[in-house]
Amino acid sequence: MPIIAPIAIKPAEKQKVFCPVLMKESDCELTNGKFCDKSLSERMECARLFETPSIYNLIPHDSFLYNFIEHCNKITDAPDIFALGAGLTTIATILQRNVFMKWTGGKLYPNMYILLIMKSGGRKSTVLRVAKQILEKLDVGDTSLVFPSDITPEAFYAIAQNRPNGVFFHGEFGGWLKGLDRNYNKGFKEFFTDIFDGFSQKKLIKGPNGTGQLFRIDEPAINILTASTIAWISGNIKEADRQSGFMQRFTIFYAQQDKKEIALPTAFIPVDSLIDDLKEISNIEGEIELSEEARQIYEEFYYSEDESKKRQSETYGSFQTRLFTLIIKIAIIYCVMRRDNIIEKEDIKCAIQLKLILEKHLYSVYDKLIKDKNQETLNKILNIVIDNGGVIERSKLLRYTHMLKKDFNNFIETLIERRSLAFHTEKTKTKSVVYYKIIGD
Repeated sequence: MPIIAPIAIKPAEKQKVFCPVLMKESDCELTNGKFCDKSLSERMECARLFETPSIYNLIPHDSFLYNFIEHCNKITDAPDIFALGAGLTTIATILQRNVFMKWTGGKLYPNMYILLIMKSGGRKSTVLRVAKQILEKLDVGDTSLVFPSDITPEAFYAIAQNRPNGVFFHGEFGGWLKGLDRNYNKGFKEFFTDIFDGFSQKKLIKGPNGTGQLFRIDEPAINILTASTIAWISGNIKEADRQSGFMQRFTIFYAQQDKKEIALPTAFIPVDSLIDDLKEISNIEGEIELSEEARQIYEEFYYSEDESKKRQSETYGSFQTRLFTLIIKIAIIYCVMRRDNIIEKEDIKCAIQLKLILEKHLYSVYDKLIKDKNQETLNKILNIVIDNGGVIERSKLLRYTHMLKKDFNNFIETLIERRSLAFHTEKTKTKSVVYYKIIGD
């Protein structure tokens, strides 16, 4: 690998970004060719981490995945990385529960939650539509691999009890997040968090007359392909979504416009060959195993000093752990595209390289998603409580903030989730009064 010399940067031009070598924010931006004043060996490590090979070099030619991306290129100017995410989801969906790897006492299926992120108008929804149309052409009778996008928990349990595999397509992730917080979807977000790892679920749903029916979903293999902008997600994400592990289940495929735009994407391209290929892939069944060479490559990468350091990060460690599971899932997909049940060294090598590509923007994108744009307001609320001796009546705090009740409740909920505030209720003969108290005082 060529040695990349540092480029002098004026202090005013430096940006704070997350450095995966130092595991903290640093004054460098590798994608723009800028480097901080690390040692030569550290700069070479940065270059390794941020070196982005073409995804075409990591995908076997004449495979379904390669042909799917080529197909998307003919009808849309969406970035190739989005077509890759949609193609992986398509294969994972068609495999259903046909193939698996033994994993932590159970079975690991190659199901994925994939989130495409780009600016508005980046053709994110186009690749979703292509994948959805192909899968819908494979539907047989009343059996569909595509779940309704707008479905209540009760209706989904009824469907998934007999069909515990399939895919959800959501054209706008931020809007879906908002919908999941509605009363009639209560518990649905937690459900998607739990089923990602294939854990069986059961739920007693009561009818209007008080009787109930027990639904059970055994070893689900559910996929989600969705898209959004950072602004839309950040406006609807909650602290609990991160703390619960819900967001960590999603692999972020981030892109900027990377090709010439197509003014009139009107071409109709047949998908018959892609469908035939998927039908053959769907016939692969049984346990998937690692060859000895593939196992050794994976373990050496997993236990390497750099990767171990990433997994120890308090903020990003859970994402990194998920990315390592994703390596195995991608390797399974590569394996079945070869119509095989043994993961070879090239499968695992390509999956590792894809992991490094995907994590390239993970830190900066997720920082923007979880960055609390309302931190100033949260601090203001806490300071009001502190100024009143650390304890204040709810009505008084609401009056002092000059906020709408709905907005006030959202901020209070966030502070309670963060364990910055606690509340208790005191009852009198005429009413109940809620008080907020700074935790630790």
